[in-house]
Amino acid sequence: MSYNIKHGVGNDQQLDLSRALEVIKAQSPDLVALQEIDHFAERSDSVDQTHFLASELHMTGTFGQFMTFQGGGYGMSTLSAKPVSLTKILPLPDGVYEPRISIVQEIEVAQGTSILFANVHLDWIAGLEGQETRLAQAATLIEYLNQFDLPTIITGDFNCEPDSPTMRLFYEAGFVFVPKGPDNLSFQGNTKVEIDHVVYRNTPKSQLQVTFIDLLDEPLVSDHRPLVATVQLTH
Repeated sequence: MSYNIKHGVGNDQQLDLSRALEVIKAQSPDLVALQEIDHFAERSDSVDQTHFLASELHMTGTFGQFMTFQGGGYGMSTLSAKPVSLTKILPLPDGVYEPRISIVQEIEVAQGTSILFANVHLDWIAGLEGQETRLAQAATLIEYLNQFDLPTIITGDFNCEPDSPTMRLFYEAGFVFVPKGPDNLSFQGNTKVEIDHVVYRNTPKSQLQVTFIDLLDEPLVSDHRPLVATVQLTH
């Protein structure tokens, strides 16, 4: 599952992290990539949002900080119901206005069988400047992932559409884009666009296959729709 929860502020402008919790809980996911997460920030009542969600869902939570913010931090989180054997908070080239990282984890999905799971939230700036930043961020992530001989899933808020130069860079690196079908607009702000994605890459010994993908019809909890997918691994 991937979900940009806008630090718990819904489209009604109300702060209520429990609503995002209920959306996630209803899907019973093994892995969750969350974007726009506050960590003891004043605007979110100084709550450790990662710990709250992870403890309520009985998952392991990992927070990755972009920057200090309002007495705490701001960034992203990954939640896992499976054992985590490696975590890398990977610094990416700074965005135009904000720093960026990716959370990359080696997840033991079955005994003796692991995948890489990368959570991304690339730069959000429009135009050529933002495009160049996203390309640099994607290139840095791909370079790191290329060190591993493991099947790999990248998901999150890419802040670019499937035919963008940034997404083409992932395709050139061997990643497969998972089409969502006709109901594919994941950002539901003033301009509705398809910017939340799942891509994956196989190895000769292990193959991933997405057997289901959906953008949930959730108009209130965030300005992004939750993205869920079922992925099968054969090896």
